[in-house]
Amino acid sequence: MAFSELSRPWRARGHSNPRGGLLLCHGFTGSPQSMRPWAEHHAALGWEVELPLLPGHARTEQDLARTSWQDWYECVREAALELSDALGPIAVGGLSMGGNLALALAEDEELAGAISAVVAVNPGMTLPRIAAAADLIAPVVRTLPGIGSDIAREDASEEAYERMPVRAVGQLSRLFRRTREGLGAVQAPLLLATSRVDHTVPPSDSDLVAARVRGPVERLSLTRSHHLATLDHDAPLLFETSARFLDAHVPVPEGSR
Repeated sequence: MAFSELSRPWRARGHSNPRGGLLLCHGFTGSPQSMRPWAEHHAALGWEVELPLLPGHARTEQDLARTSWQDWYECVREAALELSDALGPIAVGGLSMGGNLALALAEDEELAGAISAVVAVNPGMTLPRIAAAADLIAPVVRTLPGIGSDIAREDASEEAYERMPVRAVGQLSRLFRRTREGLGAVQAPLLLATSRVDHTVPPSDSDLVAARVRGPVERLSLTRSHHLATLDHDAPLLFETSARFLDAHVPVPEGSR
């Protein structure tokens, strides 16, 4: 599909008295377009927001097939370091694979003290068994049907690839396993938002996260949305809850007090 300006990287910087820093991470085969409403909502409240475009995304499926999970992780890690260097402890949030990446950042020993809160929306942690064989079948089966636009709202859609490169699915499996195994290192407060009906990530993945992290967890049930909750009926509830949660857990930068 064609990707619009909404799928480009986005940032809101330069507030005279910023409330804090927020890094948002989009999902697998998607783009910043799925996160823009969340980013713009928090920017209007004074947050300095970074919303990067992950390598291989919003270009071509072939570009995605040439990237690795390390490429995706380093992209958001560099953004987190830059934001925290400027503002002190920050918040990280994400949807689907982006929620996984946000939790991976909270596991990172070198980011200890830099992340004060995490917001994960339908974070992916597991994949069907076929994903474990992705590397073996990739030379034969190059792509699989896409997973975009799992949205209850009929007037909303996601800008995402129409097909998934199997090689990239193998990289996604590696990322999920790595983050899943490290969840015990997550001590930052976590807002965990889960759609009751999700055709992309099973709600049980959120239960797995809640059971394994060590920090305090606040659960938010999204009863009117499917996977892409940031574009769905529950988006206002999600954004308002996120803003309240971050206000409670992210310190105001020194220069803004």
